[in-house]
Amino acid sequence: MPRPPAPAKLPSLTVLRFPLATAVLLYHTALYFAGPVSTLTFMAYPLAFGAVSGFFVLSGFILTWVSTPQDRPRAFWRRRFWKVFPNHALTWTVAVVFFAHLLNPPLVEDSPPYASILGLLLLQNWVPSAEVFLAFNGPAWSLSCEVFFYALFPALIAAVRRLPARRLQPVWAATAAMVLLMPAAAACIPGPTLVPGIPLNEYSLWFVYVLPPVRLPEFLLGMLTARLLQTGDWPQLSRVTIAVAFAVAFAVAFAVAFAVAFGAACAAFMLLPFTYALGATFAVPFALVTARLARADLHGRTHQWVGPMSMKLGEASYALYLAHIPLLMVAAPVLAAKDAFAPWSGILLAATFVLAAQALALLLYRFYERPLMRAMARRRTPCSPPVSTPLGSGPREERP
Repeated sequence: MPRPPAPAKLPSLTVLRFPLATAVLLYHTALYFAGPVSTLTFMAYPLAFGAVSGFFVLSGFILTWVSTPQDRPRAFWRRRFWKVFPNHALTWTVAVVFFAHLLNPPLVEDSPPYASILGLLLLQNWVPSAEVFLAFNGPAWSLSCEVFFYALFPALIAAVRRLPARRLQPVWAATAAMVLLMPAAAACIPGPTLVPGIPLNEYSLWFVYVLPPVRLPEFLLGMLTARLLQTGDWPQLSRVTIAVAFAVAFAVAFAVAFAVAFGAACAAFMLLPFTYALGATFAVPFALVTARLARADLHGRTHQWVGPMSMKLGEASYALYLAHIPLLMVAAPVLAAKDAFAPWSGILLAATFVLAAQALALLLYRFYERPLMRAMARRRTPCSPPVSTPLGSGPREERP
């Protein structure tokens, strides 16, 4: 089946970023809140870990979709820099200079002096220490992976384009298998204990969750999914098939975590190591749903939940992802006050915080991120018009 003409936008993929970023926001809110709010929002943890995998898959998909043979590595890297670094530099500076040393949040008081420099340069993931790769603005660890992906992308896209169509599906399956086997490999790595009672050591966490080369197959899975859709070789999958894939991913994450929480009562689930609770099982379901949403957009069947407001929320998801931890640092003294709030008032406070974080993200996107992208990310000759991409006009490509 030939590839249909590409539209100016793939709006469903823009909107998809919002629930992914929100899942991360809810999980991190649970870590700061006390009482019933913490218990309620902590239930978002499987999707929060899986959302990061979803972002990596989505990143590979979009970058492959918008890439052309005429695109030069230097131009690509320039666009990526102006997409990623301004928001990161701003939120990292806020976290380090104004709040981290004043409020002394977890994983900051024990961080070595060089952690802030490595974090600013997005090199923190190459140090196997949680006091480094999770210090200060913790979510920035995923950007360290993305920077590694971007550095390799010009070579990767050339290799993917050279793959014959008949080999794309076997390579996709092999890449998916690699993603699913990484947690088993990580479980064999010895290291210092992170949290008593949880069978996950620091080096295993670093290897399977943080180390950029280990997360690269998820990015590749997105690239290969896009390429299969471009060649017309992506299979038509039903909603039931995709729902079952997500159900299995949730079941594995919950089962492994509950097996640890309840011990012998769930001993059967301990056949899988705890590293399978960190989201790797979500990579394949997110690849399936990304392809389905993109195909719907291509054929003019964009879902009804895609509208102007949901598009704005999706566009602001990168700002939300990076800004919510500094905002949590500010609110931490109130949020962590045990028994200070009745259950319903605590939930209302949590909802207020989530709305405040989203409002801040929209402001950052509207008045900081987007203007910088438009001004700096793409060089234009005086007579050249703006270039459209699948996620909108101008140089926007995707949320990192």
